[in-house]
Amino acid sequence: MAKVAFLGTGLLGSAMVEGLLRRGDAVTVWNRTESKARALERLGATVAATSADAVAGAQRVQMTLPDDAVVDAMLAQIRPRLDDDAVVIDHSTTSAAGAKSRIERLQRDGVRFLHAPVFMSPQMARDSVGLILASGPNAIFDTVRGALEKMTGEVWYLGERGDLAAAYKLFGNSMLFAIAGGVADILAMAKSLGVPPVDAISVFSKFQVGGALKARGEKMARGDFSASFELTMARKDIRLMIDAAGDQPLTVLPHVAKRMDDAIAQGHGSEDMGVIAAEALR
Repeated sequence: MAKVAFLGTGLLGSAMVEGLLRRGDAVTVWNRTESKARALERLGATVAATSADAVAGAQRVQMTLPDDAVVDAMLAQIRPRLDDDAVVIDHSTTSAAGAKSRIERLQRDGVRFLHAPVFMSPQMARDSVGLILASGPNAIFDTVRGALEKMTGEVWYLGERGDLAAAYKLFGNSMLFAIAGGVADILAMAKSLGVPPVDAISVFSKFQVGGALKARGEKMARGDFSASFELTMARKDIRLMIDAAGDQPLTVLPHVAKRMDDAIAQGHGSEDMGVIAAEALR
């Protein structure tokens, strides 16, 4: 039985705690809003009065906190009470620069710290499925690899470069946001065209876009803009989409159209639509 302190018991943190308790760990929790921590008592968690009290004697200290500033403030609060051999695992989504700075600073100061953001919903955390990213010193990762693997379906260790887990987390979330924006635009078109929303989304039960994401993404990352979907034709299709939306507000399409217009003006109209990424690769 591992002795774990868990700081931050919002939607994701509380779900992670549920999973830890179910797997037999002894978990002490703390949250700024105490009622959220108290809700875990019935499942077997111990509630600490302060974050520093929570980490005293813990083998692992795990955190899901809002941002860099809160993570840094929390580390300052708990550091005097950390055991020398405790490992601090930060599951928070933070900036890449912040993660890199923390790992380097804490390593110099002898604090064992790993950044391990996740691609998991609260229910996935309860069910121990999903993906954990991790970056930081390999020797530290090796000591907690088994515990992380029990939390999820896969742990992807990205190496000792401190900012990589944070960077990859931002890459993944950006695609989630792009999908949400794209769906919002589809629903705007559907409303204007008189198509029920659920029917509009049903196209993706037949048209599977996951393979296109991988193939086109890799092609763009290589800087290969040989045309399989010519930019001028893609821009024509976006015009049709914007027209189809009528007076409904759009989220993504007008911005993509502007970027395509810029690329066409620069002479890239006959290249693949992926050429809109050309400047990012220079």
